[in-house]
Amino acid sequence: MKKLTFLGLLVLSFPLFSAEIPFTVFHTNDLHSHLDGVKVPSGETYEKRGGFARLTSVISELREKKKDEIVIGVDAGDFFSGTIFSAIGVSSLKDFPEYQFFMENKYDLLTFGNHEFDPLNDGLEIMLKKMLQAPDKTPLVASNLYVNHDSPLRKYLENPDLVKPYMVKEFQSPKGNLRVGFLGILGPDGCLVSRSTRGDVHFIGFDDEKSKQKLGALADHLNKLIIELKKDKKVDLVILSMHGGGKESHELASKLRGLDVFVSGHTHKQEFAIVNGVPVNQTGSYGENLGLMEFTFDTKLKKVKMTNPAGNHVITITEKIAENKEWKRRIDQWRKKSFELMGQKADPSEIIFTPKKSYIRSSAIPNPMGELVTHAILTELNDTIKDDKIDAYFTSMGLVRTSFHKNTPYSRAEIFEATSIGFDKNKTPGVDVVSFYLSPKDVKLVINFMEIYTYISTSFSPAISPNLSFKIRKWGIPFINRIHDIKLNGKALSDYDRPIKIATNKFVVMNIETVKKITRGFVDLVPKTKTGEPVKDYVVHPKEYLLMIEHFKKHPGYY
Repeated sequence: MKKLTFLGLLVLSFPLFSAEIPFTVFHTNDLHSHLDGVKVPSGETYEKRGGFARLTSVISELREKKKDEIVIGVDAGDFFSGTIFSAIGVSSLKDFPEYQFFMENKYDLLTFGNHEFDPLNDGLEIMLKKMLQAPDKTPLVASNLYVNHDSPLRKYLENPDLVKPYMVKEFQSPKGNLRVGFLGILGPDGCLVSRSTRGDVHFIGFDDEKSKQKLGALADHLNKLIIELKKDKKVDLVILSMHGGGKESHELASKLRGLDVFVSGHTHKQEFAIVNGVPVNQTGSYGENLGLMEFTFDTKLKKVKMTNPAGNHVITITEKIAENKEWKRRIDQWRKKSFELMGQKADPSEIIFTPKKSYIRSSAIPNPMGELVTHAILTELNDTIKDDKIDAYFTSMGLVRTSFHKNTPYSRAEIFEATSIGFDKNKTPGVDVVSFYLSPKDVKLVINFMEIYTYISTSFSPAISPNLSFKIRKWGIPFINRIHDIKLNGKALSDYDRPIKIATNKFVVMNIETVKKITRGFVDLVPKTKTGEPVKDYVVHPKEYLLMIEHFKKHPGYY
């Protein structure tokens, strides 16, 4: 009896950890600089969801609630570019609001999305420099990234204090400790749609020269890293953050061995699935939801188990949630400063447009939001031109970023959000509108390409001014008879015996070479001058959002 008592006391003299260690992963994706939240329909009116001030409040409450457990924070990319606030990160100001949000909320991992490359090499360098100089850095994990040998970005992207191919982190709690391995990747579709902006930066899983996706090569690369993390680095579990979602993320998950948690993004959809035994979760976009997955780690079986796989794996960030006061104060200051950096003296909060019906963004052809945006831009653009008017306006639904909802008032800043992707040469948000000429044959070729490649990436889904119409034969052969009955201003396109004057944004023009590579040279567009010479210097017009603002001001109550 004395022996048993001694043994019992001996055991009690050491800390006792549970056989199951609880841990929680909170996560975001595709925040797109939406510091201020986003308006969504609510009955006959609207409410504002998301916003960094409310997200901060929820994360703080979560950490307090689970103060005796392990809490892990992850972002799956595209945290930058999409609102006027993105003007700050690439400016000479010391502030970088998006990165400050991650640092202050103690995220453990960030990864690159395709839109972190929107400001090109020199803009990315500004952001990376600010990150490197930050006192409490949140690491960027980029497991499939590599950079040109002669690139000035190497000093940042190959600096282990900032960017890591993988990460191992120890987490401690009264209920037990965990050693966690982290991986982060940009998926092939994200690589495809950022081919023209990434410059010196490349990713395993995508062949930039051929513009070809290689998911199998990416899976092989990740499986090797998972083995290294679990066997050599002795981690208990591996978390993957991928800027990629939907079918792409599910296909990748099915090819991976030993992965435990998968956070996805890119497709802007709220989705959850168990694939190959691994939970794959995405929150949607713009901070409307905070992802939340709860687990236990069985220390005996060395297995991760999801606590409630049938439950809801997001917290919706409604306007009922109290805003963090300090973040609200900063956002109010940054809002005004952002517009000033964009060269605008007007109040960014001034209401410009309240639609009488909803214009919903989707990849459908035609698309109401796409037609509204392109019609407004084309109409106002031609109001600024005396002679030689623009025939049609092209963009893609990947570059139309929001919907306009019935009875919802939209400010100058919120109208910018509809066409917010890209930066001009001065690193000011919003790309320039340019014009050039194409033959009727080339216009037909563009329509054919954008329609069929919608099925490869919805980013290519066409948004074309409604005065240029066409029909689709679902049974037709692409580039031969699938697209037919193309009309410009009611007249058959084939009856035009002159070049067609096209306007689009510079972001689209930047992707012409990518289109040539994707189609193996079949779609080889050369923008021309009116006299038929290749364009060297594009005619530059006001930016899309400025044209839309002016158009809506001239036509109150029309839409």
